[in-house]
Parts: sequence; structure tokens; C-alpha cells
Amino acid sequence: MRAALVALLVWVSPVQAQERPQLSEAQAAAMRLADYLGDWQPAPLDASTWTADFVVAADGSGTHRSLQAAIDALPAQGRRRYIRLKPGRYREQLCIQGKAPFTLYGQPGDAAAVQIAHGHFSSEPKPVGAPANPCTPDLAASQYGTAGSATLAIFSDDVQLAHLSVVNDAMDAVREGQGYPAAVGESGGAQAVALMTEGDRLQMQDVRLLGHQDTFFVRAKPRGGPSRVWLRASLIAGDVDFIFGNGTLVISDSTVLSRAGRRVPGSGGYLLAPSTAPQQPFGILVEGSRLLAEPGVASASIALGRVWDAGVARGAWQAGVSPNGQALIRDSQLGPHLRGWGPSTSRRPFDAATQRLSEYRNQSAL
Repeated sequence: MRAALVALLVWVSPVQAQERPQLSEAQAAAMRLADYLGDWQPAPLDASTWTADFVVAADGSGTHRSLQAAIDALPAQGRRRYIRLKPGRYREQLCIQGKAPFTLYGQPGDAAAVQIAHGHFSSEPKPVGAPANPCTPDLAASQYGTAGSATLAIFSDDVQLAHLSVVNDAMDAVREGQGYPAAVGESGGAQAVALMTEGDRLQMQDVRLLGHQDTFFVRAKPRGGPSRVWLRASLIAGDVDFIFGNGTLVISDSTVLSRAGRRVPGSGGYLLAPSTAPQQPFGILVEGSRLLAEPGVASASIALGRVWDAGVARGAWQAGVSPNGQALIRDSQLGPHLRGWGPSTSRRPFDAATQRLSEYRNQSAL
């Protein structure tokens, strides 16, 4: 059995070693789920124990017709509440901010049956003075921006999501680089977030996060303090930098799916784009998961990720001052569409000595 397992491990040649650094056993022992989550060690979610306080149904058969109405009805403090979403597609852009702990759940065993969807994108025009999203209003801007495009923004602690889908479908009609909205192209403007978080102890299980560029945005709280998210037994799909941010994120036993079809053939893409603060040891951990691709994604065309040098101009990055994204992919199955880590967003070539991107005991997906 051990010999068979060793035969499946991703082999890294000396030429690849610089762009695909592997942790030692000792290093890996200090970079597990428990290390990333710290003093927060939640149990898996169990829907069989929940009783709904609110039920959302578009046909009027629940307590509320819209999800935002149910969220607005939540108190700011108190015990955990439970909101059940009946099957359907809810076309809403949502902000959750300053609420008591609550659990939002859909259909156990069928996360696709409940969809929260919207279609804003970064370069989409908006009137000056109008909010992009109540969680990130940015009233002075004339465009939605990346953060403002989010279908669902969670700016509250102790929120749980289960058995549902969150979708940004802004670029779904674009095929092979054709059909972009005005002011959007391969070089920019297509960022369209499905889920954005800025909270601590956020737990997600059996959720589907669907988008293209910038699907899942995990932000650290601007005033400091932990900003931890644990996503388990779920699906995240996109094509460029589609798991990104400066918060702490653990992805366990999940599928990370590179999507085909939107971009001009041969354009490639990236999975992870961490922008972890230099003093923060833990950014993004992907463990025990499957990193796969849709048919049509070429072999070795997608980088494992790149450091997002947020706010840093080309040539201006400073060690110990600028963001220094941290990410680890370990004990996972990697498809043939993947290659090593890419240059940072400020065009710093990947360097294992200064960039905190690494792997440990991954396997080739069969």
C-alpha cells in the first residue's frame, strides 16, 4: 500500500523544484488545519439538529419572500438563529453586517437546488453617490469595483453557510474572449465576486461558489484581529485568481475547479492569490482536496497561484512592509492542468526564498 501511495505522489524534477517548493515533514507538522484556525476548532455542521427561525420562499410560503428581508430581521445580538432557504434561485445582492450568530442553509444533499445569484462586475458603471454594496458602499466610485461586485458579502462573525450555492454569473455569456460587456476584456474589468467575507469564525459546508475571475474573496478585518474561514466538503469554481484575499482560509475535502471557455484559448489562469500581511503566518490552506478542471482546460495551463501584491506598483514591493501572500496546498489530488506558482501581480518572478507558496505530499489526480 505504501509503495502504491508513493508512486502516486506528484514528482517534482530538479528543474521544477524552484517553482514548486515542497515542505519538509517538520514544516508540514506546524501547518495543519488546527494551526490555521488557532483557538477556534469547530465541529462539522449537522443540519439534522437545526430548527428554522425564519423560512425564505419566493412563493410566499415562508416567513419572508427575500433573503435580505430575513437577514434584516435578525437581531444584532443573542443566540444563534437559523434561516432556511427553500429551493429556488434568489436574484439578490446581499450584505450581512453586524448580526447575531446565525446559520443560513438550503437543501441538505442538494446544494444546487438553492442558488443566491447576481451579476455585477468590477468595471460595471454605477452612479456616483449610489452604493456598490451596503457592506462596501464606495459612494464616490463610478464603477462597482471588485469588492462591490460581490453577490453575497458577509461582514459579521460566527456565520455558517450550508447546502446552497452562491453565484456571480456576470461573465457566463462570454465564450473564448467574445461577448464581454463594454469596458471589459481579457486584460481587466471582468472581476466578479460570488462570495466575499470579512469576519471571523465563518464556517461553510456543502456550498457551491461559482464564478470566473475572483470567485471567492476572503478579506481580513481592517482594524485587525482574526479573520478565519473554514470551508469543507464544497465546490469552488473559477478561472483567474478565483480564491484570493488577505484573510485566513482553510479549504478541506473540497473540489477546486478550473473553468474552461470564457477566456481566449491559451490565456491560462491562476487558482490562489493570497495577499497575507507580512507579519501574519497563515493565509490560505488547501488540504485533502481535489484540484480539477473542466474539459477544454489545457495541460499545464493553470498556475497553482500567485502572490497578490495588493496596492503595490511594479518594482515597489518591500520585504516586511508589503503584503507577502502565504498559501499551502497539501495532501491533495492535482490534475494535469496545473503547473507551478506564477509571478506576483506586481510582476515579481516567483522566488521560493521570499514568496510563501508551497506544497506537501500532493498526488496526481487519476
